[in-house]
Amino acid sequence: MKIVISFFIVVLFVSQQPLDAQNNNDSLKILLNQVLDKWHHDAATFNHEVYIGAMTDNGVFIGTDATENWTRAEFSTWSKPYFDKKTTWDFKPFNRHLFVGENVATAWFDELLDTQMGVCRGSGVLQKVNSRWKIAQYVLSATIPNDIIKNVTLMKSGSDSVLLLKSVFDRYNMSGTTIISQKDDDRCFGYNAALWDSGYLPASTFKIANMLIGLETGVIDTGYIFRWNGEKRRLPQWEQDLSLRKAFQVSCVPCFQELARKIGSDRMISYLGKIGYPGMDVHTDNIDLFWLEGGSRITPRQQMQFIRNLYEGRLRLKPSVIQAVKEIMINEVKDNYTLSGKTGWAIRNGLNYGWFVGYVETKGRVYYITTLVEPNDQEKVEDFTVARKLVTLGVLRCLKLIPAE
Repeated sequence: MKIVISFFIVVLFVSQQPLDAQNNNDSLKILLNQVLDKWHHDAATFNHEVYIGAMTDNGVFIGTDATENWTRAEFSTWSKPYFDKKTTWDFKPFNRHLFVGENVATAWFDELLDTQMGVCRGSGVLQKVNSRWKIAQYVLSATIPNDIIKNVTLMKSGSDSVLLLKSVFDRYNMSGTTIISQKDDDRCFGYNAALWDSGYLPASTFKIANMLIGLETGVIDTGYIFRWNGEKRRLPQWEQDLSLRKAFQVSCVPCFQELARKIGSDRMISYLGKIGYPGMDVHTDNIDLFWLEGGSRITPRQQMQFIRNLYEGRLRLKPSVIQAVKEIMINEVKDNYTLSGKTGWAIRNGLNYGWFVGYVETKGRVYYITTLVEPNDQEKVEDFTVARKLVTLGVLRCLKLIPAE
């Protein structure tokens, strides 16, 4: 009989363990539901201090907009004006799932919410901090029915492109803009359109126009050699005799200054008007500097239009001249595309900025592109030389105009 009783006690003890654990788990979930419900209630009743205090010190709030990723401090600053004006949000949960970690110090959840934006989904993580449960992460997202997702995707494609293109500039620690258009389509697209009509010195991108005018006037021909006089130059690759093609490729400033002097200010002004290259402040005493310093300005949109006119033969120049320049402009030839263009680097008011101006031929299509970049850190310009082209290629890949690497 003792053996039977002992066995019964053991069975009762073992069977009671999961039951007690289940009861504890249920109690904990009730508590966590109360924490989340109160958090939403504090937002609806404008209790800012308690609302923000319900988050961990390193807590994060992620909103429905792709740019909304705030630390607790940032979220507090952003949200406080709404609390002060009593114009906050009233999220009402109506379906929630809670999961508790084995350490009983972490939990995660997802919930459907009735909001002023319609039904949204919230999800996140709760952590136990000094015996108190707090929100470590909250992610708010819009719910989109599958049968309308294509329409929504189309509607937000413009803003999505902006974010994706910004990530290209961020990758190289650059700010700036890019403007693109396609052959047989006058519409423009790109990034940071606010800068498309702002004027900048053309810097070495002017070598394209300079070369066109030099060839058209007969001042030089495609076999012309720039002779080095032995004087010290800024870059060692300039300290040699250079063909026209090589001088363009190494962006030899003294060579193209020589070319501008041969053309002269009167002819330069006349032909700049003829080829539609605007904004240049040209006179006798700055004929070899006007694209590098002074009052000359050209906008990204004007640069792109000039390249379009060049490619499409609209410059009222000899076809042989245009073809020769297009061949010299070839920058990179790959299996899937050919990139042509010219970089430039200028300093204005102590700030560095640079260009890539050109076009890409790919899969039977032509895209004209102008990119302007400025280093976010003007003290660090070591990678600036390559960044102008790398940002341009990154933009083209991001937009799937050329294949990924």
